[in-house]
Amino acid sequence: MIKRIIPVIIIVLLAGCGVGRPDIDEAGIRTNAPIVYIHPLYDNIDKSSVAVIPFQVADGIDITLSKRVAALFRDVLLGKRAFTTVKLVDTVYSSLPEAIRTGREADTDLVLAGRVNYVVSGTRMGGAKVDVSVRLLDVKSGDTLWYIEQTMDQDMDYPDVGVSHRLSSVFSIPEIRPSEAAPTVPNMLVHIAVDMADVMAR
Repeated sequence: MIKRIIPVIIIVLLAGCGVGRPDIDEAGIRTNAPIVYIHPLYDNIDKSSVAVIPFQVADGIDITLSKRVAALFRDVLLGKRAFTTVKLVDTVYSSLPEAIRTGREADTDLVLAGRVNYVVSGTRMGGAKVDVSVRLLDVKSGDTLWYIEQTMDQDMDYPDVGVSHRLSSVFSIPEIRPSEAAPTVPNMLVHIAVDMADVMAR
């Protein structure tokens, strides 16, 4: 069990992202800044070692995403040099005490336990959405040092079905459809991993 809970502090952190309206890129993807609910109350956390374990996934989400997202976070944390050592540990957990025990067995100071709460792939018209939360735990005390959530979603690009558009389309050359872009959900997951790693590396 977690021995004590750090007071909940709601902070919005991310350089370049305002507190108000989220950023929207050319693909219509709305980037909400990571929301930090719990953060460390002491320095030198970057000198720690961390074990990244498979992410939990909500019901209905492809279970293979669990290990792929964990590997993604491991790679991003290594790239950002957020911690001295980052290990990928292939041990599934069902509770926070199990996650903490996994970190102890991996001989690390911390363990990163994440969850993919929501994934919608969307269609060619948009509508993709991803919601992820991560909890960084001290394996000795059981304390939560970081708790961060982030959501990204893509606007729907609804076709124009107005009468004037339909009439004009009868007399015009059919529109050439653009080729399919890269899958949206993996790009969103990469973006979230980078954003969260940036927050923890500060």
